[in-house]
Amino acid sequence: MKGRLMSVTGLLGVVAGVLLPIGSCDIDDYDPHAVATEADFVESLGFELDIPMRALRLAFDRAVEGEGGNLTVSGGDDGGITGLLFPDDSRIRIDAGSRIDVDASGFWTPKSREFSITVEEHIIIEKSLPAFGESFPSEGGFVVADGENVIAVVFLPVAGVSGVSLSLNGSAPVFHTMDAFEAFAGSSFPIWKTEASLSFLVLDHLAEQIFFIADTVDIIESHSGGLAGGGGIVFLCDSLLSDTEQDPLDPESARELSWTDTDGSGLIDTGDRFQWTFVQCWEEDPDDLVSDLVDGIVMLSGYVIEREQEDSRRVITGFGFVAGPEESAGVLYDDFIWMKAERVSSGSFAFDTDRSFTISGGFDLTFSLSDIQE
Repeated sequence: MKGRLMSVTGLLGVVAGVLLPIGSCDIDDYDPHAVATEADFVESLGFELDIPMRALRLAFDRAVEGEGGNLTVSGGDDGGITGLLFPDDSRIRIDAGSRIDVDASGFWTPKSREFSITVEEHIIIEKSLPAFGESFPSEGGFVVADGENVIAVVFLPVAGVSGVSLSLNGSAPVFHTMDAFEAFAGSSFPIWKTEASLSFLVLDHLAEQIFFIADTVDIIESHSGGLAGGGGIVFLCDSLLSDTEQDPLDPESARELSWTDTDGSGLIDTGDRFQWTFVQCWEEDPDDLVSDLVDGIVMLSGYVIEREQEDSRRVITGFGFVAGPEESAGVLYDDFIWMKAERVSSGSFAFDTDRSFTISGGFDLTFSLSDIQE
């Protein structure tokens, strides 16, 4: 990972926002893989991610003080992200024709720049690391248009190295490794390269959230008894500090999934609300939910779940989170700090400040049976 080395204490001091308490429940080292009732998904599901044109649009603000930059994302009148999820393969396809609009400010000058992102060829992403982590596309491409330039981005591996080819206004494409491409998010590069890199950052985040919501529903359905019995489940995260450095007055690094029974039925079902609370959460295990450093709240409203019984198996045929009349979005971030982090050595971490953001606003996301195949 490209990034600056910072001390953990210094870093948390300059991150915008306040670290949030986990709540009053006792923290148990809950094993998410020790399922009591396994929830099965159908082989493939179509998904639709809609960014509402309401007050709380999805926004990314640079998370480190002194690092300017803000991205506001919308689906437009006919935009949004559609595609297919293959749960057993941990793979998604973002459909050609998917489109989102971005308003970027503070990256070059105080004046904002608007550009659109349109998927030209189906983008295939296989999750080989956690939901909050790195998931590089293996194929596909998108186009960025800002009214002056048209930038074509095509994902392709060269000699086993993940990368992209970039073309400006129809010029001959030039290959860049993924590390180099992601580094273009800094302001020292030509504007068109930064727009392309920031566009990938947004698409990358939305792809991660598709995996994240699917993993969350898997946890909800597999551990419904634990959620219904205690109202929440707490998972310990790895600590950024050594045991000797841990401040006993600070909350433990953890993430909590809590449940609100909206209709008082005592059962987890459609219409219920959930909430993830992350406290300085970072996990080294590739099989866990988080690989970056995250802190904040993700509110999940308007739960949609469709189940079918096949012999002794309970099969999930649809799910998602959709805002009701009094809600801003089905998936809503509350000052959610997302820091690109990687351990370099014992006690030392690299943080990519160009690609670390505080996220607010949200979107609706639904999955349903689809006749469309690859």
